[in-house]
Amino acid sequence: MMLSGIVPIVLALSIPVLAGCSSFSPQQRTATETVQNARSAYSSGDYSRTIQLLSHASEIDRSDRATQIEAHKLMAFSYCVTGKVLSCRAEFRKILDIDPRFELSAAERGHPTWGPAFEAARRQRAAASSS
Repeated sequence: MMLSGIVPIVLALSIPVLAGCSSFSPQQRTATETVQNARSAYSSGDYSRTIQLLSHASEIDRSDRATQIEAHKLMAFSYCVTGKVLSCRAEFRKILDIDPRFELSAAERGHPTWGPAFEAARRQRAAASSS
């Protein structure tokens, strides 16, 4: 497992959280808290917990785009590092459905597992779009 590159990636996944912002709906606050908990699990190497937290959080699908993308990215990375590459690709496809122009950072693209999984998801989505 390649842990040395995970810390910068986790930092890149972080989204700013506006503490006490009253414009967040209760649903958005719950989604943000869930992603924060998942990010903590991911940072500590508990990828199964990351997947569990995010896969059972229906409020994420109704949250803002940034929260949705971060949740799916955490799940994709967690699936990849646990050897579930097809599930990893599926999460990347979800990200591309939300934002077709989404790109991984240069460091993320260079990862030996999720870099190719992301590119495969991008090609699969492009092929489906052109059909």
